Amino acid sequence: MDTYGQWLKAEKEWIGSYCKKVKVMSVLKVVPATIIILALLFGVMAAVNGDVSADNIIEGASGGLFIGIFVCLIYLVILFPSLSPKRYVKKIDKAVSKAGIDDFGKEQLAREFLEAENNVKKTFSFDMKGPNSKNTPARFVVSEHYAMLEGGFPYAIIVKLQDIKEIKPSQEKKTAYRRSGNIHTSYFFTLYTIQFYRYDRAQRGLSDKDLPDEAMGFMDKGIRDRAVSLLEKNKTEY
Repeated sequence: MDTYGQWLKAEKEWIGSYCKKVKVMSVLKVVPATIIILALLFGVMAAVNGDVSADNIIEGASGGLFIGIFVCLIYLVILFPSLSPKRYVKKIDKAVSKAGIDDFGKEQLAREFLEAENNVKKTFSFDMKGPNSKNTPARFVVSEHYAMLEGGFPYAIIVKLQDIKEIKPSQEKKTAYRRSGNIHTSYFFTLYTIQFYRYDRAQRGLSDKDLPDEAMGFMDKGIRDRAVSLLEKNKTEY
């Protein structure tokens, strides 16, 4: 297996432990709890809306039981494919292609990221918190020639540092929406970013006032600043 393949395998194993944990929790906790709650709810509704005989309550609970099983089957059918480690690896491979990294660069990136994996001066892990996130595992990695943020949306962002002229920390006010039944609630939050500007912006007709070539977003300022610190400390290496 080539170095790039080894790195993708390591990424698959890293996210795979999270996927397995969620699947086990869903099967052992979420599914039974949902079925029990719906069975009890329909049993109580049968008693309230009809007679309180045992047969009527059992009939209502049985209806809730079957509905719960049906709902949980749909839930699992949707959940399991979305938690496939292969799906996440494909997203990483897509991010590599989006960064314009050729075959030689892939081997270089893989070698550097594998070396940086357990080096606290080059990588750190954290939980992704904020709107539309579920405390999924995230990681920031910087090496001699590349930087990567994984765990957010999009799942992976990879930057070729040798193409970058300037790196700027910034922050943006964002609006998110939360739905509860038929009610939509909007709320505001701050997204802390790292903005990357390439050397060839002028040749592409872009100025400093235009949007950055790439950006990484963090919900926590301290985590963003830690990533910026790693970039600065490794700056002499690229």
